[in-house]
Amino acid sequence: MTNAETKEHGFTDAHVHLQDRRFGETWDEVGQYLARAKESGIERFLCVSASPADWNRTAELARRFDSIYPSFGVHPWSCRRIQGDWLGALTMFLDSYVAKDGVTKAALGEVGLDYAVRRCDETLQKEQEELFLAQLQLANDRAIPVTLHSVRANFRILEIMKSFSRVPAWILHSWQATREEIERALDYGAFFSFSNRSVAPRARFSRECVAAVPRDRILLESDGPTLLPPDGYGQQDDSAPRRTTIVAPATMNGERLAEPGSLLRTAEEIARIRKTSTGEFFRQLAINEKRFLANWPKKSESSKIS
Repeated sequence: MTNAETKEHGFTDAHVHLQDRRFGETWDEVGQYLARAKESGIERFLCVSASPADWNRTAELARRFDSIYPSFGVHPWSCRRIQGDWLGALTMFLDSYVAKDGVTKAALGEVGLDYAVRRCDETLQKEQEELFLAQLQLANDRAIPVTLHSVRANFRILEIMKSFSRVPAWILHSWQATREEIERALDYGAFFSFSNRSVAPRARFSRECVAAVPRDRILLESDGPTLLPPDGYGQQDDSAPRRTTIVAPATMNGERLAEPGSLLRTAEEIARIRKTSTGEFFRQLAINEKRFLANWPKKSESSKIS
C-alpha cells in the first residue's frame, strides 16, 4: 500500500493521548506529530483523556486542530485521585465543548474497570464500578460513543454494557477477550481497536483476538505515547508465522514513543494475521471508520461525515 493510496482513504488513530506532554509542551510540537502522521495517511485522531487534569488541554488541542476528536472521562486508575464536583465538570465538558468549526465532537473516554491494578480488592472494585456507572449514565443520556478500558473485568464490563442501550457505539481498546466475549460485545455495538502491542509475535492471546473480531468492527490505535512494544516485540518467535518488523519510531528528541505515525505498520501485521491483503484490509478499515464516526455527536444533520 503506497502513501498515495493511504492518503486517499485518510485513516484514524482511534485511541491516542495527544494531551500527554511527552508529545510536546507547545501546540507546534504536537502539530509536528500530527503532520508526520498525516504523511502516512493518518488524518484523524481520537484523543482520549484519563482524568480532570487532562480535560482542559484535550479540549484546547481539539479547538486548535480540526483533525482531533476529543473524549473526556476518568480512567479507573484515577479512581482515588479525583476530588470535588468532578462529575459536574465532566458534564460541562461533554455538553459545552464545541470545536471551532461549530461541530460538537466530544465523546466519553477513557473509562472502564481494571481489576489488575495493585491492591485491587473488593472495595476498590466497587469504587471503580461506581465511577464507571456515573460516567456511563452521562453517555447514555446524551447517546454518545464510549471508549472502554477493561483488564481482568470483561464479564462485568459486558454485564454493564447491556444496561446502557442508548450508547450508539463502544470502542474496546486493545481488548483481550474470548470469542464468546467478542460475540457478546458485538450485540451491544462494539468496535475493537488494536495497537502495536496487540500484534506482537509473543502476544498470542491478543493475536487470536485480532483474528477473531469480525472484519467490519476493526479499528487501529497507537495508544501513544506510553504503549511501547513489550519484550520480544519485533523479534523472531518460533510459533509466529513470520518475522515482525514493526517498531515504534523515534520521537523528535530521540526517545521512543508510540505515536500515530506508526499505525500503518500495525495495519500491515493485522492483515497478515487475518490472512488478507493489505489493500483489502485498508479498504475495509476505511469503511469501518466511517461507520464508527457516524455515531460521533454533532450539532446538526448537515455536519455528518460525507
